[in-house]
Amino acid sequence: MGCITGMLIDTVSIQQYVYSGNRLKENIGASNIVRDIYKDWLGDALKAVLGHRVMLEDWSTNPKQISIYNSDVDFEVGYIGGGKALLFFRDRNRAVKFIRQWTEKLLLEAPGLNTAFALADFNFKNFCEELDRLHKELEINKNRYFPQTHLPKHGITADCPLTGLSAEVFFTLEKDGAGDYISSAAYAKYLGFEDDRVKSLVEEKSGGKYTCTSNINKLGQSFGKGHIAIVHMDGNAMGEKFKACKDLIDIRNLSVRLGDIMDNAYDRFLDYVIGLMDYFLEKKNGFDIEMEDGKYIIPFRPILVEGDDITFITDGRLGLPFAEKYLELVSGDNLPGNKKMSACAGVAITRTKYPFFRGYTLAEELCQSAKASARELKNNEGRETSWIDFHIAYGGFSGSLEEIMNKRYTVNGDRLHFGPYLVICGDMSNERNIGHLKEGIKQFKDPEKWPRSVVKRLRDHLTLGENAPKHFMDEATIMGRELHSLSETGRGYGISLWRNGYTPYFDAIELMDLYPDYFLNGGK
Repeated sequence: MGCITGMLIDTVSIQQYVYSGNRLKENIGASNIVRDIYKDWLGDALKAVLGHRVMLEDWSTNPKQISIYNSDVDFEVGYIGGGKALLFFRDRNRAVKFIRQWTEKLLLEAPGLNTAFALADFNFKNFCEELDRLHKELEINKNRYFPQTHLPKHGITADCPLTGLSAEVFFTLEKDGAGDYISSAAYAKYLGFEDDRVKSLVEEKSGGKYTCTSNINKLGQSFGKGHIAIVHMDGNAMGEKFKACKDLIDIRNLSVRLGDIMDNAYDRFLDYVIGLMDYFLEKKNGFDIEMEDGKYIIPFRPILVEGDDITFITDGRLGLPFAEKYLELVSGDNLPGNKKMSACAGVAITRTKYPFFRGYTLAEELCQSAKASARELKNNEGRETSWIDFHIAYGGFSGSLEEIMNKRYTVNGDRLHFGPYLVICGDMSNERNIGHLKEGIKQFKDPEKWPRSVVKRLRDHLTLGENAPKHFMDEATIMGRELHSLSETGRGYGISLWRNGYTPYFDAIELMDLYPDYFLNGGK
């Protein structure tokens, strides 16, 4: 078979690149660039080095066919997905030339985007060991050298108002607005936004009735409720599933199947949101749906849809309902080897004008918190499950998620935040099922049984710790006010409000105004 050179490529710090700006067009444009670097730009660089056009999708349309075994084949794609690519070259020198050609293209077209490479002779007979060696070398290379991928600042140049880098390109940021000099990195992201495929897809699906916006202020927020929800979703243990693959065909099959599941979920979710537009357009439901170019704007904007890595923004009141629905669409499908697909989501509800990158970072931490619960349940019961965690930032916030929880949601060692929450419809045996949370919210929204003033008093009592609410509950019992107990016996949290240092009621109270009745009642 001759000597084959394996190359593993990774896009470094995708999140930093995509979410570093506070303008939605920048974020979306950067996401489009990340999506495209493994398509046209990769193909152009390969053609320049190999002297012929490469069909980059052959690996996914015919995953069982490995052509590099043939001595007359000079190149083959192993797989592409999740910001990574595995490539095989017959000639090592051409592999090195490709790296130079492709990274030069990235420096010119996507300044600020970093990539890392691992390169080694590859023996397919020891596929797992060879791939593991490439992964280890890639990690070493990622930590060894941090290349300068944008023009450095000099004392004689003006600063870009968006990035703080050297300002080099004159550009008009908004229609009919004044132009300004911005950095080449910001300029590339704005150019990347021009191909707004999400907007085109929404307009196509709705027959031109609805559209998608790039204005973060037009996601349905109504006066006095100016919150957005930043939702970050990620598949559970996908890295482990890929590492468990025995050969290239297994990896390809897993990658193709994962792509099919995520594409199908995305398509169905768009249909779901579009199907809700009649509800959103009714003024009594409290959403301020605006128009652009004669079309109503859907209250949903995906930013990054890359494999099992999803980030979108929406009105603050729709963050949890939308995240739950998306997880339901993703979860439960079979992956190769009869393994179940599952995922987790973090929902950061922030003020619309709060710095976007900090909000995204919080959403990512919340997703990791949800994943920890998923791992714990899998270790205990051996099943794949999907979870959600959330945080509401009414003002500013600083520090990590754990620091926020310890500072603001912990009283004498007792935790006010009850999440993360399990997303399983119909299975209420787990007290952290999101169905219990919704039942608690519904109960507090009943003004006859739980007047606002009483709910506020309960919230104040909960912030004093586990022992403080006992007198309050005695009074509530006399008045006939019951709480959702989270227990089939009816003798759960509803008796003392706390168990084992946790209470489920603080979360329910916080979400009263941020969880519409329509979604609490199953879309009725």
